[in-house]
Amino acid sequence: MKDIFDIIKTRRSIRKYKKEVPPEDMIKRCIEAALYAPSAKNSQPWYFIIVKDKEKIKQLSKAQPYTEFLEGAPYVVVALADPAKSNHWLEDMGCALMLLLLEAHSLGLGACWGAIYHPDSQERENYVRRIIDIPKNLRVIACMGIGYPDETPPPKKIKDFNEAVIKVY
Repeated sequence: MKDIFDIIKTRRSIRKYKKEVPPEDMIKRCIEAALYAPSAKNSQPWYFIIVKDKEKIKQLSKAQPYTEFLEGAPYVVVALADPAKSNHWLEDMGCALMLLLLEAHSLGLGACWGAIYHPDSQERENYVRRIIDIPKNLRVIACMGIGYPDETPPPKKIKDFNEAVIKVY
């Protein structure tokens, strides 16, 4: 079992996937990890749709230019939020999706999220709604590709601790 800090440090956005399809239980476990995320007043505004239909995945990959990689994913998890449940639903979803990404990496899966939500336009959300049935009260946050990685991105360059921490009181 990997140390959580090692998982955090070695996780990368994976946009190329092997043809081998992971067991659906692994995808369910990733979503279960997301359910443990913190949320404002424990509101848990998240909902998820698992897409494994190749034609629907191909259509979802055209939601915006940076989601083209989804076409090669064996699974796409569509992340949804109910804004009525939390006044911090975007932050809540960020926490949930990060836990999903970390759990995927810990299981030997690769994942990458493609943003669908845009603060100035619902065009991408409406596009996704035309492909899959989504309750009207939910916002479409992201489409996340998940599968066995078929690439090994280089180590991530990050700011030095002293660059990131500007004051200590």
